[in-house]
Amino acid sequence: MNSKILYIGTVYAVAKKAYNDEETIYAQFLNKTEDGGVEIQQVKITEPADYTIIKEGANVKIPVKISTYQNKVYFTQIEPMVK
Repeated sequence: MNSKILYIGTVYAVAKKAYNDEETIYAQFLNKTEDGGVEIQQVKITEPADYTIIKEGANVKIPVKISTYQNKVYFTQIEPMVK
């Protein structure tokens, strides 16, 4: 199942991961849970032009698709960020 939504929030941190000499950028967001806890959600950034915009504390609007696999939810950028 895939859906398209606009992920709006303030970037908490930026994570860079390397695999097979290819670097992937993730924007991480804090999400408060119903029981008062906090969880980190991350969005995989696929547009190289947006790499410079993604910084800690930046307010962003990212068009994403949602995918699920083994009871985990994954957010992936599908278009350039909305300004």
